[in-house]
Amino acid sequence: MKLLLFGDSLTFGYGVWEKDNIENLIKSAHPQWQVINKGVNGDTTREALDRFEADVLSNNPDAVTFLFGTNDSAMGDGPYRTVYEYNLNMEIMTEHLLLKNKNVKIIYITPPPVDETVFMPWTYNDRLAPYCDECRKLAEKYNCILIDFNSYLTILAKNNINEYLQEDGCHLSEKGYLAFFDCLESTLKSL
Repeated sequence: MKLLLFGDSLTFGYGVWEKDNIENLIKSAHPQWQVINKGVNGDTTREALDRFEADVLSNNPDAVTFLFGTNDSAMGDGPYRTVYEYNLNMEIMTEHLLLKNKNVKIIYITPPPVDETVFMPWTYNDRLAPYCDECRKLAEKYNCILIDFNSYLTILAKNNINEYLQEDGCHLSEKGYLAFFDCLESTLKSL
């Protein structure tokens, strides 16, 4: 199994030791798999689309995870992408992937909630919600696997999200990555 993780800093593992990121947690549980991490800090779906051919299609993966939305929803002129653009970029990437390999397993992952009590996230859960909704709709439209990490972590955290996030209120902590892995694992086993 060749699993490609495609996303932003949450996929990359920003701010945690390499051994604690999602790539290495999956490799530990599935040592027979080839796991490729193509997470890039700060990326939105626009930058992801620019690197899609080189980072995803050229690797011919058996399964691909898509985790975007946190940066797309961020306030300000730099990273902000509308929900419409997010949807369009995700559709283009999905359709290109299915054209190349109709049997590829596509796994959409909703971005985790943020801690709104700190300054860093540059987004709010209300701003993030439409991107999560779009991710859910895309999974249904393309008959892909959905991992609703946003809902999972919201329920798990029970109004104490800061335990699962770094001090910036946006990136996952070691405990957050363990929760992320737990959320993914039953789906990964089924692959």
